Amino acid sequence: MAASTANSAATRTILITIIGGLAIFTLPTVLILGIGMLPTLGAMLADRRKEKYATLCVGCMNFMGVLPYMVQLWTEEHSYDRAFQLIGQPFTWLVMYGAAAIGWAIFFVAPGVVGMFIAMRTEQRIQALRRRQRELVEEWGPGVARQKGQDDDKE
Repeated sequence: MAASTANSAATRTILITIIGGLAIFTLPTVLILGIGMLPTLGAMLADRRKEKYATLCVGCMNFMGVLPYMVQLWTEEHSYDRAFQLIGQPFTWLVMYGAAAIGWAIFFVAPGVVGMFIAMRTEQRIQALRRRQRELVEEWGPGVARQKGQDDDKE
């Protein structure tokens, strides 16, 4: 067990070193990503569930809003000046944070939509079973529809 803990700590240290080293060489990207993904950080702090559904919804949509500006930074000029130009445009903020707002909307609306869908499917299944029950009663007689506990002598 001690060897497993040591391997885990060593792996974690190596990953942090690699990510830290990459972050130094890609600081303009980290700047855009850090500022753009703030709503995801807020969702992560507010989400108390173990599954982190709010973080997932907001994070995915938020990243989709940040990604075009990261690609723009990579394809044009990967510099601090360009990163600050992108951050200085109100439309950039609207897209990044608007996408996060759509993630929040999905998080709040999806359970209700799924619940309505399940209720509708359940109602359709109940109606289909009742139809089948009527068909069986017509084919086999009313005896097949007796409730549990009824005496069979009472015919």
